[in-house]
Amino acid sequence: MVRTRMLVGGAALLAGAVVLGLVAVTAFGGGVNGLDQGWHDLTKGIRQPWMLAISYALNWIGGGWRASLLVPLLLIAALVIVRRGRAAVFAAVSLVLSVALAQLLKAVFERARPEDMLVVSDPGSFPSGHTANAATLAVILYVVFPRRWLAATGAIWTILMALSRTILSVHWLTDTIGGMLVGAAAVVLVAAVMGRWASLGCMGSGIRPDAKESSVSSIRPYRPSDRDAMYEVCVRTADVGRDATGMFTDDRLWGDIFAVPYVERHPDLSWVVEAQDGRTIGYIVGTDDTEAFETWFHDEWWPSVAGRYPLSGEAEPTRQDSMIGYAARRAPGREQHAAEYPAHLHIDLLPETQGQGLGRLLIEALFAELRRRGVTGLHLGMNPENAGAGAFYERLGMRRLESGPDTTMYGVRFS
Repeated sequence: MVRTRMLVGGAALLAGAVVLGLVAVTAFGGGVNGLDQGWHDLTKGIRQPWMLAISYALNWIGGGWRASLLVPLLLIAALVIVRRGRAAVFAAVSLVLSVALAQLLKAVFERARPEDMLVVSDPGSFPSGHTANAATLAVILYVVFPRRWLAATGAIWTILMALSRTILSVHWLTDTIGGMLVGAAAVVLVAAVMGRWASLGCMGSGIRPDAKESSVSSIRPYRPSDRDAMYEVCVRTADVGRDATGMFTDDRLWGDIFAVPYVERHPDLSWVVEAQDGRTIGYIVGTDDTEAFETWFHDEWWPSVAGRYPLSGEAEPTRQDSMIGYAARRAPGREQHAAEYPAHLHIDLLPETQGQGLGRLLIEALFAELRRRGVTGLHLGMNPENAGAGAFYERLGMRRLESGPDTTMYGVRFS
């Protein structure tokens, strides 16, 4: 489903560039449209020495062998150094496709550049190659490292490059817009085809986030040695993301319901976040078949651990009694969304990991494996008080499902 949307989105961006080129070249009998001419006159009228200095610098950085060879090689080398080899291949393919598309459209449209250019440029004004290259780099970095500050930086870089081309009178405004569309389209199309080679290319050997932003060293598959840490992370995030240590007489109850049974039955659907000092500080666990999992939980798992958790015997059930009762009642046929969304997950991250894109990477790793197995959909439940988690799931493409008063349900369909 995600790949289909990306293919459609990339095709739409490229189609937008083609339509824009057709309009710019043919709609006015070969002349310059009012928007382009008006913007051209405006930029000439407001030029200042500092604007020209910046524009000349961007022209040097964004053109010639520096843009076509040096910058791409530096980016690819950096990705290899941080052990994102597949992402480096993804970046290389995206850059090549971007240049190819830009040059193809230049040859097709053969649009004349402004006559009063301040720098020498090759023939073909539409689209702007400098702007296309800037947009390509910006989108690659965001796909590989999905952080808001990086998206904002990339957008600013691309806009500055576009402005510099019109300030130097080397491109029309629509040329730069077309360049943005082409650059973005190339990356989105390659990401749709290459999938995990983009932001998830090194999941098998570990993903290393930016060391300046995070104490996290890697995201990797679950190992049996992580089992004890699963209990700790689960209890420390169990109270609507807060520490629930001491809430029950035995803190392991949380893990024996929401974490450990999943790694016992599906270690191949479990990933953890490992800190630089070797601690396991977050995880995602799941099942590809809720009904089968609940049968196993009811018949095998819970009977094997229930003896650890006797009921209190109080006239009014305690919160721990209620949790034990919930575990004892788990059985196939109780989840209304399991038929349409057969998989489900649990994800928990300690506060030190949050806000760095790790939750998205964990979920994308699980989603990729579920798609590979042909699973049709996934659901999850969350505490209605956790509004932040709900917003996060919606950004990942999940939609609200019919829910009860105590649980908010989300679901996503896989193509």
